[in-house]
Amino acid sequence: MKVLVTGGTGFLGTALLPYLVKDPKVEAIYLLTRPSARQSQTERIASLIEKVFKPADRALATQKLATAAGDLTMDRMGIDADTEQMLLNECTHIMHIGASTDFAAPLQESRLINVEGTRKLLDFAVKARKSGALQRFDYVSTAFVAGTKAGLVTENDLDRKQSFANAYEQSKFEAELLVRDYMQDLPTTIYRPSIVVGDSRNGFTPHFKVLYWPLQLLSKDILPFVPCKRNARLDIVPVDYVASSMYRIMMTSKSLGETFYLTAGKEKSVRIDEFLSDAFSLTTIKRRPLIPVWMFKILRATWLRRLMDENFWRTCEMASVYNDYLSGTNVIFDNRRSTEYLKKLGGKSAPHWRTYGREILKYCMESKWGRRLRLPEFEYRNPPVANF
Repeated sequence: MKVLVTGGTGFLGTALLPYLVKDPKVEAIYLLTRPSARQSQTERIASLIEKVFKPADRALATQKLATAAGDLTMDRMGIDADTEQMLLNECTHIMHIGASTDFAAPLQESRLINVEGTRKLLDFAVKARKSGALQRFDYVSTAFVAGTKAGLVTENDLDRKQSFANAYEQSKFEAELLVRDYMQDLPTTIYRPSIVVGDSRNGFTPHFKVLYWPLQLLSKDILPFVPCKRNARLDIVPVDYVASSMYRIMMTSKSLGETFYLTAGKEKSVRIDEFLSDAFSLTTIKRRPLIPVWMFKILRATWLRRLMDENFWRTCEMASVYNDYLSGTNVIFDNRRSTEYLKKLGGKSAPHWRTYGREILKYCMESKWGRRLRLPEFEYRNPPVANF
């Protein structure tokens, strides 16, 4: 088994790599990485191994991991002819994690990576399939392809004539449509994680995007109140749950042709007011009132706007990409079928925020939002207890 991974140096990719490296069935893992003027490919893989793997596992990781210089936005993915031919002949699996997750990016920019980059990889996969090597194509989508249209959404639902909260959601929806068009030629599995946060065991995360960004804004004490719908629900899952679930699913041929929700689901989602209460109680973020979104809109649209300084309004504009999530979309991800499937593979259901949220918030504070780690990074990534 030889696996080509896109996004292998990112948040979810680096959480998945240890599972692949330690599996004796996996002979080689090729990471598609953009060329860098600062580091050679050899230096980059060595740095990655040092961060992700504990010393006892580094020899094995060095033996199995290799980089393939390339770029999903370029013709032929920017891969040189010899490397392309080697990958076409050898790769048995492709795991496509790489994506632009910038909520504020313009739609055309998001499409460049998320749609057109995926198209290039799919075309490559079709060639690899015809060469006789490729056995499966695994694609990481997002639960938020459901958009903002309220209702219960299953793994079989995609085009619901929905609207989208941002360009990221729309581009991932378009990319999943594209992946489904290719499924007649490619044995494919699709994964739809929801909001992914750090490791449930110790809170570790290598970046502070998505859910973390509003928390960082609150920590800067710029906002005197939080405009939100108090009972709107957030579907949050820890990265170790997502990575372990993906690994279990990709290792069985019975998952081909299926779509899986890697989400908390209706019963384990958390209300916004509960989430913020935890943030105020367990961190140094100052508690402040929650006001309805409709009240905030009045404040912004009338003379009352002058009560707040321009720095406040600039911050609100930066945070506007999260408005739909704070207002609540009443979209419910029905993950019951996926959860039952994972249990049959020896996995577990997603944990509730209240069982690990303290660790997530504690890490934010202790690490100063990732600026000061008390331990080497590999120790955070390899805690002694495995939850999933």
